Amino acid sequence: MKGSHGLIGWGAMIGLLLISACRPTTAPSGAGAPMASDIRAAAFTASGGASTGLTVMGVGTTRARPDQAVVTLGVETESETLAMALRENNQRASAVLAALKEHGVAEADIQTASFQIQIEEPRDPQTGRRIGPPIYHVVHVYTVIFRDLDRVGPGVDAAVAAGANRVDAIAFQIGNPDRLVMEARRLAAEDAKARAQTLASALGAQLGRIVSITEITSPQPVPMARSAAFAEAAAVPVAAGELEITVQIQVTWELR
Repeated sequence: MKGSHGLIGWGAMIGLLLISACRPTTAPSGAGAPMASDIRAAAFTASGGASTGLTVMGVGTTRARPDQAVVTLGVETESETLAMALRENNQRASAVLAALKEHGVAEADIQTASFQIQIEEPRDPQTGRRIGPPIYHVVHVYTVIFRDLDRVGPGVDAAVAAGANRVDAIAFQIGNPDRLVMEARRLAAEDAKARAQTLASALGAQLGRIVSITEITSPQPVPMARSAAFAEAAAVPVAAGELEITVQIQVTWELR
């Protein structure tokens, strides 16, 4: 009987242990199932609160007639001695500068763009042996600003008559483009806003705050193409036309 009571006692204890293990434990505040619910809510809030951006490009263009011309011209001479090539170049260059000044170009608007001395050695194409004395080339090129466009044609013609045998290019520019650039920026901003509003409306959204604004391009003068016969032309006709000043901006908005 003693043994039977012992077996019953052990069986009761094991039963109690099994019942205790299967019984649900009371969770402390903020633990268990409520914690999982909070995590899902936080994840939903983070996902729902993430800002969506809209980036557009805006373009603004203003046009105006240029009021200045930049002419690149110069003198190229050659001789079998460097001293002779330099002397002739200096004489012709001095005459060219005097002619430009007579046609209203200020001394401050004439600047040396490049000065080069090149040596050419005539050689037999078959043997490579030198077949004559070296030839020296001296090239002096100036950048000249004409602030009166009516003087460009006569001024270039006078420079050529005085000894300039290189007229490489003419570029037109606006002396004070700040007002036109600011207007182009304003137009670019309006264009960007109009594009963004159209896209947002089509997507069923509204524009929020501006996140970033970046200016992409800056205006540059538009040069004329070089003409090979330009230096030989008399009374050079000049057509300035108009210059376009274009500004591009990139703007990013938040969407609501």
